Amino acid sequence: MKLSPIAAAVSLVFALSAHAGVTIVQTYEEIGGQKPATTNTIHIDKDRMRIDGGISPDTYMIYRGDKKTFYSVNLKDKTYLETTEKDLEEAKAKIDDAKKKMEEMMAKLPPEQRKSMQAMMDKMLPGGANAPKVVYKKIGAGGIVNGVSTDMYEADQNNLKNMDLWTTPLKNMNVDQDDYQVMKDMAKFYGRFSNNMDWLDQIDKMGLPVKTISYKDGKPHFKTELKEAKKENQPAALFEIPAGLTMKKMMGKPQ
Repeated sequence: MKLSPIAAAVSLVFALSAHAGVTIVQTYEEIGGQKPATTNTIHIDKDRMRIDGGISPDTYMIYRGDKKTFYSVNLKDKTYLETTEKDLEEAKAKIDDAKKKMEEMMAKLPPEQRKSMQAMMDKMLPGGANAPKVVYKKIGAGGIVNGVSTDMYEADQNNLKNMDLWTTPLKNMNVDQDDYQVMKDMAKFYGRFSNNMDWLDQIDKMGLPVKTISYKDGKPHFKTELKEAKKENQPAALFEIPAGLTMKKMMGKPQ
């Protein structure tokens, strides 16, 4: 059935004025790899988000901003891992304490050995909170990507190319400020460990990435593409732990 122009306009106004969540479909693949692209489906509703990865349909992740809690669900094992803000704070304190002791030990080493140890630590925590900040630079128009016009940005870290991004204004992908605020909240949730998610804070300036190419050792390594973003109601059950699952504790925490 084809709507008249007036009916279509009324339907559009109603759809935009009524509250609805958003479903985002994203693909990612290793450039030059042998495996096909994997599809992620991301469900967002107010202060909660669910990420269904294409690698295993039995596993998914839920972030609940209202509870400041992250869940990793494994339906095959009938378990879920719960990570709270307090858990992360305690883990961060342990890591900081271990790092301080390591630095005190390194200070007593000869310069060359100290440099080697520092390089090893940087590899163990490449995206740590103390890693060099990522700097974003606009290159120019990025052309049409998946049906929308884009701008192209380059992200550099420690004077090395880190990522290319093709971005578009949020409205072009049916996403608004409220929809992606929960993404920023989740980035802040894990920001104590990593600054690799700080691109989420740049969306206000750059727009939403619809394509990215990340680099490793100066060469293209991974590609992601945002294929679709649509407004639709999200069932509340998507963001709840199914009945019958057993909770697992974070490593190092008592049962």
